[in-house]
Amino acid sequence: MAKTCDRPKLATSNATKDVTHRAGNSFCFFNPDGIALISNADTPYRTSPPAKLNLFLEILGRRDDGFHELDTVMVAIDWRDELQLQLKPTPGIKLSVDWLPDRTAIAEELGVGVRDALLDVPTDGSNLVHRALELVNDETGYNGGWKVQLGKRIPSGAGMGGASSDAAATLRLAKCALQNANPDLASALTDEKLTQMAAQLGSDVPFFLGDTCADISHDPESDPSRERFGSLARALGRGEKLSFHEMPVKHRFLVIYPPIALSTAAVYSRATVSANPKSGLDTIKTFIRPSPIPTAGILYNALADPASGLSPHVNEALECLRQSKARWSPKPQHDSHCQMTGSGSACFAWLTPDELSADTAPGSATDATSASDVAKTRELSAFVREQLSGGALVKVVATCSAAPEIQIA
Repeated sequence: MAKTCDRPKLATSNATKDVTHRAGNSFCFFNPDGIALISNADTPYRTSPPAKLNLFLEILGRRDDGFHELDTVMVAIDWRDELQLQLKPTPGIKLSVDWLPDRTAIAEELGVGVRDALLDVPTDGSNLVHRALELVNDETGYNGGWKVQLGKRIPSGAGMGGASSDAAATLRLAKCALQNANPDLASALTDEKLTQMAAQLGSDVPFFLGDTCADISHDPESDPSRERFGSLARALGRGEKLSFHEMPVKHRFLVIYPPIALSTAAVYSRATVSANPKSGLDTIKTFIRPSPIPTAGILYNALADPASGLSPHVNEALECLRQSKARWSPKPQHDSHCQMTGSGSACFAWLTPDELSADTAPGSATDATSASDVAKTRELSAFVREQLSGGALVKVVATCSAAPEIQIA
């Protein structure tokens, strides 16, 4: 049975560069006192990095560093990649990337050729996973290597944070692997340091580290709802100033990714600073205190119009989601139920009705996934596909933890 390593306690001694020695299928680190610490070179560390949706995104200003000042609300969803990492004794980062279930199947869903550049994912230093491990090596002094296998489901250029989530998961896996191999090296990777490294990698990366300020002594069995319903956070600055909030219920969304990857830089270059900026607080309040009163403007994205100007796929996806509303069951009471996420091109509809009670408990009818629910989900996804002029990835997703469990084989 696999064991888990989510937030390991770290040693407090100072990290120094250690010597690595190979011995069969294992290799040996020597700490500053000359004590050998053995780790199996074949031990894989695995996790499933989730995507995210921006429920709200407002542009507050332009920064001197070239980024924009934002107010955004993000939620993690269970559209996941698969990431496996292993230590290796020889220096270097070996990263392999494959589409799941395979590239051909994804190409067919999107209606593109199997060699289309839309499906190309770099394996060199331009990949955030690669860059994350370079930062880990620099911070810890680790002079061995890494073998990484990345299984992609989250599309690129979608505004769903796939690359950012993979990078954050890499930082967490690397911390866990080094903790088990050599606590002296891993001691450099404090929660504060990981957050700093995440911000270096990208604006969305810190969100996928999860709520590092949460009480790690909390017993999830005494309050199963704490992580059960997912991670919701408001982000300010360029996205790195995070405040996490607990949701009392799980939320579901219908997501469409059309066959176009939008450039974040291109979308932002067309965006303007809002003269009368909206606040993400109303969105936070709605998701942490579900209400039966119809709400307007809860889902908002200041980048939707600039993205629509770059690709007609965005408007088509949003219109298709609006048309699908008649098939939702139960019917939603909220008005603004469809929106684009991030800088696009993925769009989503909020399926969870406002009348859900904050008292909903795990195991209730609302939380259950019945055979009829599965059938309705498939029917809804099929209807959406029929309305689109071309291919697309279409999924019904639910909220989940931004920093999923790590498994050690």
